[in-house]
Amino acid sequence: MVYEYENFAEIYVFFRCFFFRNMVKYMITIFLRGGKEMKKLILKTAIITFFVTMIFAVSLFGIVSFFAPSAMMRFCATIGLENISGDYAYQAYMTTNEIDYLARAFEIAATNEKDDVAGKRFDELYGEADSEQRTKFSQYCTTQTLEKTGIEVPDAVASYDYRSAVCAQAAIVKSRTASSDEEKREVCEFAIEESCDEISADCPVTALASELSERNDGEFCNMLLNAIKRTDKFDTENSNYILVVNTLQEAAV
Repeated sequence: MVYEYENFAEIYVFFRCFFFRNMVKYMITIFLRGGKEMKKLILKTAIITFFVTMIFAVSLFGIVSFFAPSAMMRFCATIGLENISGDYAYQAYMTTNEIDYLARAFEIAATNEKDDVAGKRFDELYGEADSEQRTKFSQYCTTQTLEKTGIEVPDAVASYDYRSAVCAQAAIVKSRTASSDEEKREVCEFAIEESCDEISADCPVTALASELSERNDGEFCNMLLNAIKRTDKFDTENSNYILVVNTLQEAAV
């Protein structure tokens, strides 16, 4: 996904540096050179101008937020407000129904460990089995992989697979919010389902195993280990498979 932030950054920097800096410099110069009455007038004008500017800025912010959330998404990302940018991305998705915005909203929430929010957004992104949304998700993943690698999956082996990467993020998020044994089993099943037969270094199963091991969650590790051993999906001679199993065995209760 590519987002053009440069124009928003230029507008922001120009507005901040040119307008405010020069206005303040001009007002201070007149204030220092003027008489007592002039100083009172300038001070009163400056206060009124400040409040009018603030009201205008807040109004403009609200209007743009409501009518152009995608613009606010890009602007917030430009100035480093990633979480807010993610919220605007979700708002843009609600307005346009474009899956690209929903994927971005999930990724930002997951990266910033807003797990509850990220989990809900991924469920919406992933959709139910055999649903239209699941088909859209699969098509979107193929498009993203193709954009980054130039190779369509699964017709050929790519060094990067967007679906694997985003599902790995989702598995980690879901593991943090899972509280019951049933929810934990569902996370394990999801990670296994979304991992390819030849386990890669960054697939959902590998990512989940690493996350659980780092958290020293022995019970969860044991649950994932048993789930992996029960399935005949994976190549047991694969080096990454062996690494995952050994990692889980070391941490399992």
